[in-house]
Amino acid sequence: MKQLLMGIVLCFLSGACSEKNKVPDGILKPDKMKLVLTDILIADVYNNERALRDTSVKIPEGNAALFLKVFQLHQITRNEFTRSYNFYLKRPDLLKPITDSISAVINRKNQAIATGTDTVKNKPNGHNLKKITRQTGN
Repeated sequence: MKQLLMGIVLCFLSGACSEKNKVPDGILKPDKMKLVLTDILIADVYNNERALRDTSVKIPEGNAALFLKVFQLHQITRNEFTRSYNFYLKRPDLLKPITDSISAVINRKNQAIATGTDTVKNKPNGHNLKKITRQTGN
């Protein structure tokens, strides 16, 4: 009888622990939240750098426009993101792995750029087209 009671208690406790880390419906799952937050951070940095070069750029308006594009890219709404973000802020145990992963990815990217081992090639556009044509000799 004692073993049966212990078995029931263990099952209950293991179920309670697994439910504790479960993300509720309507909240972005950790993998998707990581992707969205990464793009939000990149958009924010881009807009701040743009504002440093062009004083007519208003940071809040620029961020709002870029964030909406990020939401469209990930096929989510602003409300979904806000609800998810607030959920993760209240759950630092779930937010920490997301932010640690984002930090690691950005640090690796920065180190690759600094050491010249970045394998991502610029795609031709109006800003780097002359540089690319000079390199290819066309």
